[in-house]
Amino acid sequence: MLERQAKAKRFRLAVFPLSAILLSLQLSACASYRAHPIDPDASARRLVAKSLKDPRLLRFIAAEEKRRGDVPRWNLETLALVALYERPQMPVAKAELAFAQGGELTAKELPNPTLSLLPTYNTTTAFPSPWKVGPIVTFLIDSYGARPARIARARARVAAAREALSVAAWKLRGSVAGALIPLWGARRRLFLAKKAYALAREYRAALEARYRAGMVSAASVNLATVTESRAAIARAAARRTLRLDRSALAAALGLPQKALKGVRLDWSGLDHPRPLSPLAPLIHIALTGRPDLLAALSRYAAAQAALRLAIARQYPSFDIGPGYHYDQGDNKFILAVSLPLPILNQNQGPIAAARAARGLAALRFRAVQGKVLAEIDHATTDWRASKAERGSARRLENAAREAALRAHTAFAAGAIGRLRLLGAETALVEAQEGSLSAAIDERGALADLEAALYHRFL
Repeated sequence: MLERQAKAKRFRLAVFPLSAILLSLQLSACASYRAHPIDPDASARRLVAKSLKDPRLLRFIAAEEKRRGDVPRWNLETLALVALYERPQMPVAKAELAFAQGGELTAKELPNPTLSLLPTYNTTTAFPSPWKVGPIVTFLIDSYGARPARIARARARVAAAREALSVAAWKLRGSVAGALIPLWGARRRLFLAKKAYALAREYRAALEARYRAGMVSAASVNLATVTESRAAIARAAARRTLRLDRSALAAALGLPQKALKGVRLDWSGLDHPRPLSPLAPLIHIALTGRPDLLAALSRYAAAQAALRLAIARQYPSFDIGPGYHYDQGDNKFILAVSLPLPILNQNQGPIAAARAARGLAALRFRAVQGKVLAEIDHATTDWRASKAERGSARRLENAAREAALRAHTAFAAGAIGRLRLLGAETALVEAQEGSLSAAIDERGALADLEAALYHRFL
């Protein structure tokens, strides 16, 4: 009896410190929670204080362009980097990538064993010991192929999230180009509107002088006055459009409008777009390697891995638990095995759902590929048509310019009067306005083609 009591004491001295050690190790590995509340006032202050002079922004641009930290030229490329830095789309895409990477880490982890302690006290047996206690450690043995399938599914989701980063970056660049092109045109349109107004005012003044000399009727003067008023309205509308387009550019950059005040933009890329590469190779690359296509392909791979996992789960996992019991003075060693019996179902429901999900992912990939082809065809057609329109408008502008030059020569020789000269100059301005509209359309079509092909032209 004394020997059994000594054994029980030694068991308690051995088991309880071991349990304390295991518990302390588990607690030391746990993550801690920290609250990060959002302060709307502070967020609003940061938002309105954003500027292109932010040192962190300038360092980011310098690092991306691999150059020293001097002030960059504010062209489409650097402004697209501003959008990458300031707009929330990239942080959201990065957060989704981090979430997917967390899923991959989870898939790679092995399941923790389970420690069970079932102490029992027998009130009817005092000797040799009323206690029955002992640890059982249970390990999960997963079904064959389940863990590799989970890892493959998680990796495919990470690949899709990584491609989504490229998609977000390219869309931000497209939004900046879509705001920069109208602003480029608005500046030139305002210049032409001012010129047209000055000519209309000069034409009306010349007609009034002739009216006072009795050479023209009052109806002609009234018509010239109406033309001048229309030119003034067009000039005011051009100023309004310029302000709105500048505001739209600031929104595309994720900045307040005041951040663009005093900033000199570089228009050389829009003044002289890059020559187009042969489109056939670019179209093939886009139809097979655009990031949104690769993301859809990765989602299909994830669906395929999910089907593989569902099929693997039709073979049940089981738990195996070696253990030890101190049973009222006796030492007992046990091996517990538990597994579900696949009698009522063999995981056929999840398998059917996963198979349907794989088919749906395949259809979505084909839909994305069809959408890419439609975008390319539309952008190509628009660009070719706008290029032809631009050529016609340029020919009309050149003809109007030659007519204006002849009028200047004739006026200098005294062959025509001031009104004929002003009429030729007004016709030239109108031709320049038409040529500018065609140039804006051409660059917009080029931006759409750039967005469809994921290839820089501007």
